[in-house]
Amino acid sequence: MLTQVHSAHGFGLKPITNKIIMNSETTPQKSASTSTGNSSPLARIRDFVHKYKGEIGMGILVLYVFLLGLGTVGEIWDIEWILDLPLFRPPGKY
Repeated sequence: MLTQVHSAHGFGLKPITNKIIMNSETTPQKSASTSTGNSSPLARIRDFVHKYKGEIGMGILVLYVFLLGLGTVGEIWDIEWILDLPLFRPPGKY
């Protein structure tokens, strides 16, 4: 951190040299699943999903828009190889 000091040349910044001492009650604690190496696989998956939920959501959204566009192109221009993909087949065909 910096503090403002007044000198003969004008105002300037000087670093604060006082250290902040924190005791164990004020320091943030890690969750039990991340602090130990022997966490359950389900807890590790939950932590991974919690950490990357924005990226996972964006990836799902991009995949959805891509598949929506692919299906639209297949329907508009009647491209059979797209329409024959298992995702775009009507139920009961093949």
